[in-house]
Amino acid sequence: MDVIEMVRERICEEKNKKERAIVFWYDSSGQETVESLTELLVDEDVTVREITEDNFFKLKIEIEIEYPKRSYLLYAPFSRPSDEENFLLDILLYGSEFKADQIAIWSEQLGVKDIILRTVVNRYPAFFNSKERRERLKKVVNPSPKEEEIETALLAVLTSAPSSNISHITKHLLLDGLEEDQNSTYRKISKLFSIERMWELLEQYFGLRLSDEQRKLRYLMEQFLYAHFSRDAAVNIKALDEKYSTVRANICALFIDDWMRGNADEVEVVEEYIRNLENSFNLRSHLQEISVEQFDKVTTFPLIDLLHIEKVTDELQHKTIHFEAWIERISNRLSTHWGGKPKIAGLYRTLLEAVRLTDYKEFLTQYDTREELYGQYIASLHCIDQTYRHFMQAYTRLQQRECVEPIAEVLTNWYENVYLRKIADETNYVLANEQQSKIPLQSSFFKRTIQPILDKESTRIFVIISDALRYEVGFELCERLNGRINGEASISPMLASLPTYTQLGMASLLPHRNLTLGENKIVYADGEPTNGTANRIKILQKVNQDAIAYRWEEFDNWTQTEADAKFKGKRLVYLYHDVIDAVGDSKKSERDTYAAAEKAIQDLERTIDRLSRLQAKRIFITADHGFLFQYPKIEADVKIEAVTGNIIDSNRRFALGQGLSIPEGAVKLSEAQSELTEVETVLAKGINRFTGGGGLQFIHGGAMPQERIIPLIDYRRTDRAEIVGVSVAMLDKVITNFRVPVTFYQEESISNEYLPRKIKAAFYIDNERISNEIDYTFNLTGENSDRTEKLIFNLAEAYYTMGQVCTLKIETVQEKSIDFYKEETFTIRMYEALF
Repeated sequence: MDVIEMVRERICEEKNKKERAIVFWYDSSGQETVESLTELLVDEDVTVREITEDNFFKLKIEIEIEYPKRSYLLYAPFSRPSDEENFLLDILLYGSEFKADQIAIWSEQLGVKDIILRTVVNRYPAFFNSKERRERLKKVVNPSPKEEEIETALLAVLTSAPSSNISHITKHLLLDGLEEDQNSTYRKISKLFSIERMWELLEQYFGLRLSDEQRKLRYLMEQFLYAHFSRDAAVNIKALDEKYSTVRANICALFIDDWMRGNADEVEVVEEYIRNLENSFNLRSHLQEISVEQFDKVTTFPLIDLLHIEKVTDELQHKTIHFEAWIERISNRLSTHWGGKPKIAGLYRTLLEAVRLTDYKEFLTQYDTREELYGQYIASLHCIDQTYRHFMQAYTRLQQRECVEPIAEVLTNWYENVYLRKIADETNYVLANEQQSKIPLQSSFFKRTIQPILDKESTRIFVIISDALRYEVGFELCERLNGRINGEASISPMLASLPTYTQLGMASLLPHRNLTLGENKIVYADGEPTNGTANRIKILQKVNQDAIAYRWEEFDNWTQTEADAKFKGKRLVYLYHDVIDAVGDSKKSERDTYAAAEKAIQDLERTIDRLSRLQAKRIFITADHGFLFQYPKIEADVKIEAVTGNIIDSNRRFALGQGLSIPEGAVKLSEAQSELTEVETVLAKGINRFTGGGGLQFIHGGAMPQERIIPLIDYRRTDRAEIVGVSVAMLDKVITNFRVPVTFYQEESISNEYLPRKIKAAFYIDNERISNEIDYTFNLTGENSDRTEKLIFNLAEAYYTMGQVCTLKIETVQEKSIDFYKEETFTIRMYEALF
């Protein structure tokens, strides 16, 4: 009961006993005003008057002569005077005095023993002078607290911490700054509490024994950071161990863990402190000469990541690197707090690919001249092109490249002048000796792959042709597709038709017996033109009347309903995707070729998703040709004289026509080597380029493995359906009682495509379970409104601070494993439990 309620009861008692109530209230704290009392007692039919030093005579006239039947509350914002000096004593004697023992009232409101609270109030009287602070104290003080717990609750109020937990209090104190004279919270504690007592409580909780000189916020922060560092460092630094000794190092380290998992604003503050204090420990001098294994688990300082970067860079340059160890180490660092920051992460990704590429150099060393070039490329050498692509993508995105420039120069020089030239020599040998390959030809794709399905199955077939999707890019796409639970992908190679350019490659993927080249540059399949979507549809429909073809951009812009309508009744669908070639074939954009390859992968993944939702069960992804890309400036020694003669079509890598010259650095194909009949074909050898217009870095048309080997990805939608999604369907995730009803929503209806999900769920604070654990299987069917379920959780009967956060952790239960699924955050506000 608060003091106003007590005043109201006294007035009612006086009215019941007497004709009217005349109540005196001497309040030495002066916490009320006539206006506030009048407003609070508006329903009590009582007049409030303030007693002053010189209005006693006026009050006597009003009370005894003017309004002899009116009830009064006479409020004096001072202590009761002695009877000799009290000029209203006669009225007081027949009236009533209200005595408000404020501490007793507060004791009742806070659920604190009077004797304990009285001691704290007398020790920190300034704190209790504020009604706002007293109200906030109610929300954070524990029930039936000890004296020390009340003190920590006072600190929680003064620091605006969400609870009286010392860790929360300390964080909110430090959030206000590390300089005492500029920290308003620190000054507030000094004025309204006790700095000395605050330090005693902090030292007790964190296991510290600080001298007067060490009782500084900056030193305290250093203490926490060093504890966090030393917890994960397998190294003893005697001077620092002595300076920052504590008997509760884990508590100190957990303090930093929790802070770094806080909200964005709080994390920004602790990050700034870490950057500013990092040099205080002089860690570089202690760590730079020791093995990285001794500190590679430390996540406290960005310096640790910089040392990792320096170490791996040095080992790469001096060829002393342990490849597997560094690949694992860098992968782990990318998931750490500082390692995941954009600039550091960019350097890590660059160096990760540098390590892999350096390791893959061994593939070239192991090249066996007795084995087929293209077969060895598929088995291992394509990893070099893939990793170099990843490396250059990461490297070119760096804002600061200075520390990795020497490595980039070494790797690029090796890739350009050792690897590519070796592959070029081997390609020249293949052409000169007209070596035959066991790899299937692109020109047999339709007959070998598509026609049998059309003949034997009723399944709808999708063929996605991505322009210039070379084998290594397709290999990466296949790996990503195999990460899905309702489909599986396999990849096999095909040899693109020579010369490896779009018109011929696209024609080769259509049904045909022979291909010819017209004077208009158009490739004909059995006399039918193959250029353009409309012509390709005609050729496909000669084989199956339910065939159709679209540009990928059209499909991408359709809604799912539109796509379903377009594909309805179709047995065979060709989709033509053009990202890599569109970027690479332009001189203005060719330097973005590697970025285009990544976009192509993302486009095709998204396409697979959409087609799967349309119940597509057989999807093939392939290409018309690959590409060769060289990032540095192209040197003059690979630029050769252009072909002359009756040229029908040509680019930097080939020429087609009649009576063609064969410049130095070029080779003429035999009839058996080209799919085009009745036309001469001249290719630039190796990595040579014919002089003329167009870009120089992105090329295709030749016989290099990068240009000629293309992927054939067979993606099948499997019978294993996805598991239904489950989410918490509550806008306000607030707990107000020990019995907690939680409404769940099953996101999809059970069907052939979606299987039931069995969950295990419980509430946790940190890693401690605070509720019963519920097992439930979601196997609901029907509309959205039919797929909700309310589950009841019972929290342990314990005190939970106002605003405390807990987590509902949900796991998926499967036959052989229990896997984390998701978690939802709830806020505990148990008003009823508190009062």
